[in-house]
Amino acid sequence: MASSGNLTAEQLDFFNVNGCLILESFSSKEEIRKMRDRMAELLDGFDDSFSSIFSTKNQQHTDDYFFESAEKISFFFEENAFGEDGHLKQPKELSINKVGHALHEIDPVFKEFSFSDKISGMLCSLDYKRPVVIQSMYIFKVPS
Repeated sequence: MASSGNLTAEQLDFFNVNGCLILESFSSKEEIRKMRDRMAELLDGFDDSFSSIFSTKNQQHTDDYFFESAEKISFFFEENAFGEDGHLKQPKELSINKVGHALHEIDPVFKEFSFSDKISGMLCSLDYKRPVVIQSMYIFKVPS
């Protein structure tokens, strides 16, 4: 793959046949480190006194926090993050499911990556004419 993010003919063929494509080493170690470090800062500054839980089983989110997350950086907990007493069972770093949905608009580190030449080149390769980033998420894969 070219460093600009443009896909090769072989990659495009694979994508067109399978509908997906794994791009190993698409992001540099430095890009990944910057985003991980920034997310650690965001998480550290997050006040976990208010909670919204993300569920893959129950997609019926009706709280304002979820609806307003389209224009903010919002934190969503794992389904079983809280005990009977309403407190986190473990540190918030191990209790978060995802952060979204406007990282690409609000945070400079995520904005830089989302609007990079690499991403733009990949989308051009896929023949997108005027791509728009609608939402962005940082997904946590906690040990449990």
